[in-house]
Amino acid sequence: MRLQPLAMNYSGSYAKIRNTGEKAPFRYSIKVDGRGNTGNHKSLFNFGTVSITEHIVNDKYGTAVTNGPRIQAHTLGYSRSNKYDEIPEDKIKAVQLPESFDDLKECNEYYHGRMISEYEMIQTAVAAGKMELPENPKPGTAYTYAKEAFKVLVQDEARPKYAGSATLYSEDGRYTFTKDPNGNLKMHFIDDEGVGASLENISNWIMSGTPNRNIETRYLAYLRSADPELYDKAQHIGMEVRTYGFMEDLHEEGVLSDKQNTYDLGLLGMLFGKDPDGMRLLLHKCRTSGNYLNLLDMYDADGAERLKKIREEQLKRGGVV
Repeated sequence: MRLQPLAMNYSGSYAKIRNTGEKAPFRYSIKVDGRGNTGNHKSLFNFGTVSITEHIVNDKYGTAVTNGPRIQAHTLGYSRSNKYDEIPEDKIKAVQLPESFDDLKECNEYYHGRMISEYEMIQTAVAAGKMELPENPKPGTAYTYAKEAFKVLVQDEARPKYAGSATLYSEDGRYTFTKDPNGNLKMHFIDDEGVGASLENISNWIMSGTPNRNIETRYLAYLRSADPELYDKAQHIGMEVRTYGFMEDLHEEGVLSDKQNTYDLGLLGMLFGKDPDGMRLLLHKCRTSGNYLNLLDMYDADGAERLKKIREEQLKRGGVV
């Protein structure tokens, strides 16, 4: 008679073939190499190595572009409209400009969420005490003063919108300012209407785990141009959320154990300063609401660096570290 231990260790591979049925709960092919224990109840492996390849992403997400033109919300600035420091209208109109400035009445810029003429922009800047006009401005200098008014009212008032970001947003979110290789500020006009999506929409799609192939190129280019730091951060978050999504599917299938699931949540939690339970709750809120933007405010640069090093070790060793 041979007695088998209650908890016997083993190692091996497990392959799941794609089920193309419309109601199939598990709709992609995947292979897991790992080690398990007969005491794992319904789980096959304590820990497993899953190589997420191109075809796996294709199987799960498909290749169709799922995010068409839509605007859920306009790009927000760093400030709220009820906090704008507005100048009384009568004080603005009291500023008299030379007749040579009249052409500026046909040129418009955004200020505090509304489009105003460059003529009024100068009046506002003068009324606010942020610039002065000489008594007799030289002919042909109107546009120079308009540029200065925009600078003191919009550009100089721009601030970072996200923690640790160097990208500056205007108060109303109509402009962003990024630095070029020479350290000079470069302005970007935020044209949500023209593009068909806000910067928040696009970054939210990416952070939810949606692959780039499923997002129209114009949206990605829009975000990358207007806020390259937000683009990079969203891509990093989205990759980790997508990776965890695959592992969570395998956990729900009974392929991977609770230990593996807790480990995966712990790794993802490094990005946001969360323990596994806190990360599970945060992800649940993101999924149910469809809003992943809160992840940006919680993003931990130090945790991201630690996770990066762990990922590098995993690639070297081919498994859990």
